[in-house]
Amino acid sequence: MAWAVVRDPNRTDDIMQAAYEKAFRALSTFDGRSQFSTWLHSIVYRTAIDHSRYEGRRRHDDLDSLRNQGNDTGDAASASIGRMEMESVMEQLAPEERVALMLVAGWGYSYDEVAEILGEARGTVASRVSRARSRLERWQA
Repeated sequence: MAWAVVRDPNRTDDIMQAAYEKAFRALSTFDGRSQFSTWLHSIVYRTAIDHSRYEGRRRHDDLDSLRNQGNDTGDAASASIGRMEMESVMEQLAPEERVALMLVAGWGYSYDEVAEILGEARGTVASRVSRARSRLERWQA
């Protein structure tokens, strides 16, 4: 989940460390009204969003440099460019949209579960997932 927000392995590690420290300190406040994983995902999400806002905008991969490399030809290069383009599309999604899509489509959580994790209304989650899917469908067209 942290990776979906910040898209950087070093920052993801920092976020996970901070989130687990927060969870450990708050463990006594876990009251069991939700699943432990939902509670923990909520802490990770909030920590990642806070970190992302603090750090500002993320840098984007330079697709042109990959396209202009003379040595990359054939199917491997095409597949690599396709992955880079998909990464670029995912980077254009707001972190909240990216996380909502990942939780619903990638991890199989229900909209209600995602709403609880993110601390948002179910309709907000559904809207974010819908917007993210629309952008991805436009990219594939």
